[in-house]
Amino acid sequence: MKNKIVYKYIGKVLIGFSILLLIPLIVACIYKEHISPFLIPLLISLLFGFILNTLKISSQKIYSKDGFIIVALSWIIISIISSLPFIINKELAPVDALFESISGLTTTGASVFTDVESLDKSILFWRSFMHFIGGMGVLAFVMAIIPLSKNDKSMHLLKAEMPGPSVNKLVPSIKKTLFYLYGIYIFLTLLEFILLIVGKTSPFHALLLSFGTAGTGGFSLLNNSLASYTTFSKIVVTIFMFLFGVNFNIFFLILMKDFKSAFKSEELRVYLFIYLASVLLIVLNTYKLFDNLSECILEGFFHISSLITSTGYSIGSIDIYPTNAKVLCLMLMLISACAGSTCGGFKMSRLIICFKSIKRDILKIIHPNSIRCIKFEGNDVPEDTINSTRSFLFLYIIFIIIIMFVVSIDGYSFEITLNAVFSTFANVGLAFDISSFSIFSNISKIFLSIGMLLGRLEIFPIIVLFSDLKK
Repeated sequence: MKNKIVYKYIGKVLIGFSILLLIPLIVACIYKEHISPFLIPLLISLLFGFILNTLKISSQKIYSKDGFIIVALSWIIISIISSLPFIINKELAPVDALFESISGLTTTGASVFTDVESLDKSILFWRSFMHFIGGMGVLAFVMAIIPLSKNDKSMHLLKAEMPGPSVNKLVPSIKKTLFYLYGIYIFLTLLEFILLIVGKTSPFHALLLSFGTAGTGGFSLLNNSLASYTTFSKIVVTIFMFLFGVNFNIFFLILMKDFKSAFKSEELRVYLFIYLASVLLIVLNTYKLFDNLSECILEGFFHISSLITSTGYSIGSIDIYPTNAKVLCLMLMLISACAGSTCGGFKMSRLIICFKSIKRDILKIIHPNSIRCIKFEGNDVPEDTINSTRSFLFLYIIFIIIIMFVVSIDGYSFEITLNAVFSTFANVGLAFDISSFSIFSNISKIFLSIGMLLGRLEIFPIIVLFSDLKK
């Protein structure tokens, strides 16, 4: 990493992150709790941010490789800083604290806590607030607070951090793009918050549930997740989990009153079809487990919304599901929702491109001389996008296998091992037969944490970073 602009940008990110740490610090003051768990990380982030930001650079140019490195390093450093409140408050050991912070920022929601109801209000707030920060991306969040550059070269950062095969500006200016993205993000979060308040959820719980839903996280304030909330609150959360799984470009088109383009979206149609088909299959396979059909339908919609959007909230035990329903749930974990949303997983757009690529290969065998282009959302898909999607699928499978092998050394059943890896790598957090990830060894927690980062950053930034470190 010879390019000093990488360090300078990380410095700016740390300064921006220190500003975000003011919010849980204020919450600690309001509830008269210790402020040191947030004040110390704030000062550390601010100090190192200023030091790195004072570096003199000869050029403002940011290349694609630099964008990947800045994103990967920033996430790793911020994950470490975010773990400090748990350590300083004497809640968790270092490895557990790092697991919890990475789970929060990557919006996974897998927790090592066994009793969240005993935690301080400020710690509960921090866990959910990390979801809200990480949902749209740590760098995107910081870039919305402070400008990282005077030009649109920051697009390399967005492309490296935002989920999906490609990220484009909604408008010519990246500043306005972020304005629209965060306007939509905050509006939907506030709307859910208001509806939860209307449903008689306490303001504190409503705010943190909205943070978790917006970031498609999964950290709860209660040990039974959302099971104790009212039916109305469960319906509200179900609807907003689904909405946050939609590509934010769709919301932008609706905002611009371009309804025709919005509802012509191929990815949205596939997302909706898989979602409704999955709900139907779950209901048909589980209705005998419930006292009445309405309860079964509510749980079906809720858990499918939770799994397909990688949120991880729960309103009942999914451990009782029959095997075929569990397999469907695991498949939904990996597929996830739309690109350009706040979800983890493989993404619908990649799934569509992969299937169209397979179809083209089969037709090529039948008609060797034919020339066929793959179209997605009405546009030709470049060959480099198709190739990168195939590479991503291959790496996705390889890393899951590697992490599964390491976690299997702990000696738990194949189902628990499979669930733990799928749940963390796909940034879901909800897993069968696992109430807390504290059961795993420190080595397993480290590899599961790496899996969460790989899943959220979509592999390539981490690979580019470590490839660069080897030089």
